[in-house]
Amino acid sequence: MIVNNYTKTTHPKLHELYVLLNTERGTVPLKRDLGIDPNLVDKPITTIQSVITYELQNQIKKYIKGMELKSANCYIENSKLIIECEVEINE
Repeated sequence: MIVNNYTKTTHPKLHELYVLLNTERGTVPLKRDLGIDPNLVDKPITTIQSVITYELQNQIKKYIKGMELKSANCYIENSKLIIECEVEINE
């Protein structure tokens, strides 16, 4: 299944990933490490791609049980960063 940070979904597990992709790290009380690092905004797309893939692997393991990240892709569309994730749900 593929999820990105601009397309909402009704599947509970995929919605958890959607929320994670749209959360800025440091903004959730008691879970300050949840979300995407806001300092990535000024980095080159290749750097963003590798860092986000690594971070999403860790965050999904920690916060979304039963989900495995297969791949993550970042690209620019209409001046917006799109983070697209292919995941597998193991329920």
